[in-house]
Amino acid sequence: MGLFDVDEEAQNGQGGGGLFGGGLAAAAGAATVVVKPLPGTSLGQIPAPYQPHSEGELSAQEREDLEACKAGVDNLRNAFWIAGKSFETMSLAKLHREENPNYAAWVWDTWEVSESQLHRLMDEWRVGEALANLGHKPPESHVRAMTTLRRQTNDKVAITVYDTIARCRPRVTGDLVEQVVSDLGALPKDAKPADVGRRVRDLLATPEKEETTQDKSDGVPDISSLNPDSPNGESGRKPGNTKADPLATKDIERLRKTLASLQEAAKGMNKAVARRAVEAQPDIAAPLIQEIGSLLQQIDRAVAIRLPKAE
Repeated sequence: MGLFDVDEEAQNGQGGGGLFGGGLAAAAGAATVVVKPLPGTSLGQIPAPYQPHSEGELSAQEREDLEACKAGVDNLRNAFWIAGKSFETMSLAKLHREENPNYAAWVWDTWEVSESQLHRLMDEWRVGEALANLGHKPPESHVRAMTTLRRQTNDKVAITVYDTIARCRPRVTGDLVEQVVSDLGALPKDAKPADVGRRVRDLLATPEKEETTQDKSDGVPDISSLNPDSPNGESGRKPGNTKADPLATKDIERLRKTLASLQEAAKGMNKAVARRAVEAQPDIAAPLIQEIGSLLQQIDRAVAIRLPKAE
């Protein structure tokens, strides 16, 4: 399907669920134009790693996959997880076989990515993807700083550690990640993410508590009780979103601002606007529409949690 092809599945009302699976999905079903993200600009555009279809010439589908993966690698500096998935797909499917049978040499000649960095990216992209789905955009160096932790435990623990740091600190640095991993020390293979998350909060709260003794105005919000759908997997008998919880207050304000922004944007946006823009200046309008769709999907994923049942 081309960039502006009709999406027959959407017209038949077969869109997905999620926050925008109702009203927006129904609206999309009546649309005559669907703008697809350019190849390589989103993780969903990268084919999942698969075994090679043959040892000979690439098929038409393989050539298409190769181009999508190449575009994904070009995103290395913006989203290393897209590049990492692209590298793994090209390696496993041997999509490089026509250009150079030596994969590492081909990667170096094409992108000047060393073999050690190549294997690192293929190993780390799933963690990067998970963190991106939680609303973070970590540089590759931050995930690399958790290599020892990941080898000791698993990716889920590493994801929890980074997510907890990001929730407790306004700015995450590579040095901070390394310090937290070092302070955690050796962890058992079966360490539970929720337990590790609590330890990380304790580690980050200690210096702040000392500062609070001198300056009462600077404290760390208590996030020891998150709801069962927290990205950390935390749960507790008592709800943490109370009026006395500074973090909950900030979260409520973020939700209100997001809703207000979406309501304001919806007032001036309709299909006629999108169609006229695409017809007049497709080279400018298409990327804008793609970015709007990407951000809506990001918000959709962020709020796709189990909500309490109405009493």
